[in-house]
Amino acid sequence: MSSRLIIASLLFIAALGLTSYVLINHNRQPISTPATATITASQQQPAELIFYYGDTCPHCHIVDTYIKDNGISQKLKITQKEVYNNQENANELRDKAQQCGIPINALGVPLLWNGEDCLIGDQSIIDFLNEQIQ
Repeated sequence: MSSRLIIASLLFIAALGLTSYVLINHNRQPISTPATATITASQQQPAELIFYYGDTCPHCHIVDTYIKDNGISQKLKITQKEVYNNQENANELRDKAQQCGIPINALGVPLLWNGEDCLIGDQSIIDFLNEQIQ
């Protein structure tokens, strides 16, 4: 029974990693629900940002380094949630993606939730954060 759980977990992690890679290299634009518009720098800053990442995700590391090097957490309220090793965070990520209209088979990290929209990919997230701090 435990070997089945291990295999299922490994398959889930592999699928999540592959999905992340495909999403990042296919489209680095924010994904918005049709009823909302992406927040621009001229609009009010979101109350809280949630950055979903995976421990071994290289694109997540790029965003994390940017956040640290530029003092983003001192300028914006941002919560970081690891999803590869935390099932509760992974479930929350899935729920946010569903709100944004992202199918489960297209879900990946890094993903930033700004309270209305999901941004996927290191460059999209960094561009958004740059707009927010200016």
